[in-house]
Amino acid sequence: MADNSQPSKESPQTITPADFAPLDGPIVRRKRVHPVAIAIAVALLFAATVLWFLLTAKAIFFDADPAGASVEVEGGLVFQLSDSYLVRPGNYSIRASAEGYHTLTQQIDVSEDDNQRFELILEKKPGHLQLSSQPQGAEVTLDGEVVGQSPLRLSDLSPGEHQLQLAAARHFTRSLTVDITGLDQTQELDVSLDPAWGQLQLTSSPAGADVFVSGEKRGVTPLTTELLTWGEEVKVQLPGHKSWHKKLQVGAGESLSVDDIVLDKVDGLLRLSSNPAGASVTVNGTFRGQTPLELELQPGTQHNLSLFLEGYFTSRRSVTVPSGNEQQLAVKLAAETGTLQVTTTPSDAQVFINGTLRGNGGDSFPLPAKPHRIEVRRKGYASQSRNFTPRPGIEQLMQFKLLTETQARWAAIPKQINTELGQGLKLFRPEGVFAMGASRREPGRRANEVQRQVILKRPFYLATHEVTNKDFMAFDSTHFSRQTGGVTLSSAKQPVVNVSWEQAALYCNWLSAREGLPLFYQTKDNKVTGINADATGYRLPTEAEWAWAARHTGNYPLKYSWGNTYPPTSGAGNYADNSAAKITPSVVKGYNDSHPVTAPVGKFAANHYGIHDLSGNAAEWVNDFYGIEISLGGKKVVDPTGPEDGEFHVIRGSSWRHSSITELRLSFRDYGKAPRDDVGFRIARYVE
Repeated sequence: MADNSQPSKESPQTITPADFAPLDGPIVRRKRVHPVAIAIAVALLFAATVLWFLLTAKAIFFDADPAGASVEVEGGLVFQLSDSYLVRPGNYSIRASAEGYHTLTQQIDVSEDDNQRFELILEKKPGHLQLSSQPQGAEVTLDGEVVGQSPLRLSDLSPGEHQLQLAAARHFTRSLTVDITGLDQTQELDVSLDPAWGQLQLTSSPAGADVFVSGEKRGVTPLTTELLTWGEEVKVQLPGHKSWHKKLQVGAGESLSVDDIVLDKVDGLLRLSSNPAGASVTVNGTFRGQTPLELELQPGTQHNLSLFLEGYFTSRRSVTVPSGNEQQLAVKLAAETGTLQVTTTPSDAQVFINGTLRGNGGDSFPLPAKPHRIEVRRKGYASQSRNFTPRPGIEQLMQFKLLTETQARWAAIPKQINTELGQGLKLFRPEGVFAMGASRREPGRRANEVQRQVILKRPFYLATHEVTNKDFMAFDSTHFSRQTGGVTLSSAKQPVVNVSWEQAALYCNWLSAREGLPLFYQTKDNKVTGINADATGYRLPTEAEWAWAARHTGNYPLKYSWGNTYPPTSGAGNYADNSAAKITPSVVKGYNDSHPVTAPVGKFAANHYGIHDLSGNAAEWVNDFYGIEISLGGKKVVDPTGPEDGEFHVIRGSSWRHSSITELRLSFRDYGKAPRDDVGFRIARYVE
């Protein structure tokens, strides 16, 4: 049976605590740390840190300029002592400041060394100068630059010495050195300029004259006024009198008294002219100029005048001019004449004397006996002029033969010219028709000597001598004409040989370039590609020019240089003679020119045109390509230059190797392109 009774209030139930036992093991109880222990530990740690810092820190010192500057060190743990700082090695930022100085910021590196020192130099701030002067308004120059006028404040001047200069009118310039303290301080300076004048005392007779000093009116005489020490122009003027002027000087602070100035009455004025004008004038024997002329003459006095002009009689006059009065005098000069008769060809030419038309040819002209310019003119003719001075009382004759403008132009062109190397060339102006080639019936004629009728219209210069080894080596110093049969071909005066046609053409261009002439031969990569036919530079002669110079006589063409019969006469030229028998296969029997190979150019006589060695010595390259040109129907050819192109070029003239009738004839034609020991060249050029 269940017990449903309730406990009574009078007997409460007691609860007894039981021990707790953890499931995993025994119970561990924690101990509390006392605050005192923590404080001790922190203190020990700090002490250890300080001790460590003190043991590892380095002492650094700062030498500051100015002394006493405030220094701050940033960048780590820093202990400041009385005159040093303790820091660990490393990089620090330094900031130094002082009144009147710019703040200095600087980085330093502290090393492991003890007692390190660092220099800190602070820059002074600019200073200022309050400048005044006596007198005020002086121009102020600072360190060579104008900065204004006093009084003046000069700001932001760098500390140290500066050069000042003050300049004021009528005062001595003052230069001085000023020492600027800086530190943003203002200094004051007052400069006194010394006066640069003295006193000038003037009197005049008569008194009351105006006095001007350097153009400024100062008063009237008698007068005391200031005068600059370096001198001023002083002028004293009184109406109706001559002015007095002089440059005067006086010492600073001194006084200068000028003796009484006597002012003379003004001169009279004479306006003098002459007919003709330009006469020289003397007054009382002193030259005063040429007419027209204004003369100031002392009043009330007689003056003797003389007028001189070449070709005129001297004229003499006496004049007196009152003070302040003007007079005019015109003098007609009498000519001292001679007579000039002028004759002219053509007879109707006009005669100009001193630029003025005076008449025609055949007239007579009375002229003053002085130099004149006589000029004769006629349309279509070149004017001529001469200087002439007549002889008084005598008739003289002057003759003029006018040339047409063309004749005059050619008369002015030199008949002979020289290259820069001294090679002479003669001027030729062929006229009429001449025959090139040879008749079929002529003994020795070759098939390439076809006859043609030729006209040469372009005047040309042709060298009187062949180009020598010396001439050519100025162009090509490596060239060597060599030798043959043991005999040299390379002496300076021998004609150059063993040159190709192209080498000869390039030499001509080189010579043209030296003298600034247009090049005749067109080239590319040092090869001749064509010609400029209009050029007046040096070139090889055309075959027609060569033939004309060698054969043309005006009446008939020469067969040989010495005449029309074979063999050559003695001294006719340098051919294959007895002396060359061991070198050449054939010689002219019985002929001896004493030169087995080439002879010096010009050794033998020139031909009828003054040209040497067109026959004999060295055969010659000419400008033309080789070809056989036939003139049909006797057509005349003008200024031929040969075929337009070809493989070979023409060689004209015989050489020291030639001896036969065929070769020694002046119409003989050869050709080639390679150098030969008996072929050289001569130069030519067109006139225009």
